[in-house]
Amino acid sequence: ASLVENFSKKNYVQPYIGTFSRSLLFNSNEKKDGMHDILFSPNSAPFAGLSLSYKKVNLYLEASLPNTELVNKENTSVRSVSLFAHHFKEKFGITAFASYNKGLLMYMPNNETYGDRNDLRMITIGAHLYTIFNGKQFSYSAANSLTKLQTKSRGSVMLMVSPVFRRLFSTESILPDSLRQFHLNGAVTPSNSLQFVALQCRPGYTYNFVFNHGKYFIAPAVYVGGGTEYHSYKSGDQWHKGFNYTTGYRIKTVAGVNAKNCFLSLEFLRDSNTSYLYKTNIRNTYTEMSCNFGMRF
Repeated sequence: ASLVENFSKKNYVQPYIGTFSRSLLFNSNEKKDGMHDILFSPNSAPFAGLSLSYKKVNLYLEASLPNTELVNKENTSVRSVSLFAHHFKEKFGITAFASYNKGLLMYMPNNETYGDRNDLRMITIGAHLYTIFNGKQFSYSAANSLTKLQTKSRGSVMLMVSPVFRRLFSTESILPDSLRQFHLNGAVTPSNSLQFVALQCRPGYTYNFVFNHGKYFIAPAVYVGGGTEYHSYKSGDQWHKGFNYTTGYRIKTVAGVNAKNCFLSLEFLRDSNTSYLYKTNIRNTYTEMSCNFGMRF
């Protein structure tokens, strides 16, 4: 008997609801008390959406839930937009993503409120390239998008390679005047631009525990690794360029019911990367939790 089966109904409609947070933490190596750290964040909010897959074409419609943002939209002009696409085969897969932030919220420990930073802009473009070493017995699609059925418990060693471009820039200064000496190269001149071209390699492992011929399942996955980045940092009129190293991890767990006519899943994802640059460790973390319900047709 096959360990992975296809569903006779190839199309589905899937409403979902969830919440996410993204943070960019500037952690000072000189001051370990946490009072000199800077946290940037988009104005994130819980979301609801609808996904339609018909004849291999996927459409998404998503919106944030009203009055649930970190800061009420009427009180801030901080906005963001994100795009993503994914495609998986038996042994390989890709998730591509892009985001643009028009302004960010800034939080400092000595001031327990979020402040608008409308001068900031952030661009992120990248992809996660997956290699699935046991694609014959383990289905990534069954464990994540529930478009296939894993009939017996199996797992696979994975390799995730992530090329990413990130740029954070400002018409004024990325760092507040009072904290510049504790971050990056310690220059007190305004920091206008910071960008990275990164390549990170994170080996990992995922396993799909299935019950009742695959109808019920839980599929945890973990990836840990590192890589290198080429950074360009502008302080005043001077550019500072060079290579630095980066480390990161990704944890994901999907659990639910995968039946012939419908499916239900709960998902948790955390992806975190740290750049080690001069006096600062810059930690970029994304966390998401969601509930998905789908009907096949």
